[in-house]
Amino acid sequence: MGDTEAHYRDLIEHAPDIGELCMTWCRAASADQVIQALDVEVLDVTVSDLQGLINESYEDLEEGRIGRLLMLAEEPPWFLAVEYSGDRAFGALERLSSGGEAICLIGSQTLYRFRLYYARGGRLLCMFSYGDDIWGDTAPIEEHLTGLCHLHERYADLEKGLVSGEGLLEDWRVHAFVLMERITGVRLSFEWLGRGHALYRFRGWPPRGLSI
Repeated sequence: MGDTEAHYRDLIEHAPDIGELCMTWCRAASADQVIQALDVEVLDVTVSDLQGLINESYEDLEEGRIGRLLMLAEEPPWFLAVEYSGDRAFGALERLSSGGEAICLIGSQTLYRFRLYYARGGRLLCMFSYGDDIWGDTAPIEEHLTGLCHLHERYADLEKGLVSGEGLLEDWRVHAFVLMERITGVRLSFEWLGRGHALYRFRGWPPRGLSI
C-alpha cells in the first residue's frame, strides 16, 4: 500500500482546498439519474475543473449564496459529485445508493471535522469520524479495510506491524482516500481533477432581498 499512500499524501499536500470539499462517489446509469436523486432545480450546466468550482463557490459565498454549485465527474459506472460550499450529495446519500452503493467524504479544516460515510441499497451503513469511534456496520466493506489502521485501529494489519497509535489527521485522510479508491477502483489525481467536468448550478439560497 506504500505507493497508494504516497500518492494521496502528495495529493493532500499540493491540493490544500481538498480538505474543504464534500466528495461523493455513487454508482449510477447516467448523470441525469444522479441529479434526479439530489432533488434539485438545475439552473444551468457548464464545464469546469476543480479550481473553477472553488473559484465560483467563493464568489457565491461572498454574495451570501450557499451550496449552489456541484461538479460531476464520470468514471463509469461511478460518478463523483464534488462540492465546495455545500453538501447536497451527502443529504441525498441514501437515495444515491438506492441502486448500488455510495461513499461520501466531508472535510472541514476550519471546524477540524472529517467524516467518511458509506451507504448501500438505500441505507446508510457506517460512518468513520476522525478522532471518534466508528458508527454502524462495516461488514459489507470488510474486504477493503485491511491495513487502514488510521480509520480505526481494529483494521490494523498486525502481521505487518501496522497499528494506529497516535494517528495524525493527515494519516486519517490518506486512509479515507485509499478506502474510496478500493471501493470504486478509481484513483483521484491532480490530472483527473484538473480536467473539464460538468458543473451544475442549482437554485440555492439567495442573498436577502434577491431572488433567483
